Amino acid sequence: MPKHAVICPWADQHTEDQGPSDTSTVIFEPSEGKGWGFKCLHAHCANRTIKDVYEYFGVPVVAPVVDFLPSPIGVARKESNFAPRTAAEIMSGPPPVIEWLWDRYLPVGALVLHAAYMKTGKSTFTFALALAVAQGRPFLGFATRQSGVLILAVEEHVRDWHLRLLRFGLRRDDPIHVHSGPLTPGPDTFEALHKYIVEHKIGLVVLDTLSRYWIQTISDENDNIQVQRAVEPFLNLAHEIGISVLLVHHERKAGGEEGRGIRGASALFGIVDQALLLERHASLLRTQRVLRTFGRYSESPPELVIELQNDEYINCGQLEQVDAQQLVARVLGALSYAPQDRNQIAAKARLSAKQITPVLEDPRHGVIREGRGVKSDPYTYRRGAEDSLPSRPPSKGKEEVRPIAATDSSKSEALPE
Repeated sequence: MPKHAVICPWADQHTEDQGPSDTSTVIFEPSEGKGWGFKCLHAHCANRTIKDVYEYFGVPVVAPVVDFLPSPIGVARKESNFAPRTAAEIMSGPPPVIEWLWDRYLPVGALVLHAAYMKTGKSTFTFALALAVAQGRPFLGFATRQSGVLILAVEEHVRDWHLRLLRFGLRRDDPIHVHSGPLTPGPDTFEALHKYIVEHKIGLVVLDTLSRYWIQTISDENDNIQVQRAVEPFLNLAHEIGISVLLVHHERKAGGEEGRGIRGASALFGIVDQALLLERHASLLRTQRVLRTFGRYSESPPELVIELQNDEYINCGQLEQVDAQQLVARVLGALSYAPQDRNQIAAKARLSAKQITPVLEDPRHGVIREGRGVKSDPYTYRRGAEDSLPSRPPSKGKEEVRPIAATDSSKSEALPE
């Protein structure tokens, strides 16, 4: 009877796991009138049969069943799920359309990773997004589709996530559901999750955080096989039910470009459909972050500067535009009504004289220049009348950049974890 070494569906419950080289679990091909067979030598699976395998994968079981079942896809040695489609068949129906739970960022039926370094604000951002989805409000200027939200708060104290929900406007009738505390990995848990998601019409599942969840089942987070086993059930939930699953995760201290800073094995970045990375940036205010997107969807903006102001996240625009705005703000904020030379202004703005010169010489900013620009009479710069420095118009849409005032950033609210 031909047999094949396979990964056991219950491998996460084995006391010892030898990874891809483990041959303790086998599937027997049908022979002599009998169907498929299953045997796992690990003690935890000693009494499991092919019936348990069928039930695990949701394949209908026809009694009586003991150790063997007919193949679910055809006659032994003549099985195949190879079914290519011709161009005519592909073009026979309307093209598929991407549905968004959060426009351009969270596709329906997708597994999404939200990663950031510790205390960058990823949980704060995630809970604000979850409330926006539950209430059907735009978030960062992009539409959401109102839906039930299930938060698996496996890391934080009840007090912390409770206060965060209240902070962002939780209402008594919001379709928000929270599981608090450890979540046991395994088929029973995911069966219960599947049932709850369907019954309560959940459209977004948030796991906060992935590393706290998989600590119960993964001995080495840099092992691709272990990581894939831990994450695959969430991928199946997203694809099979047609929901968005958001995994909150940490980045490495050393960081990395284009997703390489995500902590753990590379399989994690590979298995998700979309990754949202939240980062600090040296040129931004301490209340601002850069939201970067990597994934399968060209519709997603590659980067966006966001800011938390008065418990609301604001879309500030592209990083290059924000950098330019904040350079202007810093230079104009260093001016006074008394004349100053470039070195004095640069010192107050904590910039170089080369950086501030284009701003000072730009006539749109209403800066008054005096002096002849020679060694004995250098150029000086000052404000004119109190209203002479023009203000920029307010943002009119999500694609435009919000103006940034030359204010003391220390008075703004910080982004906690």
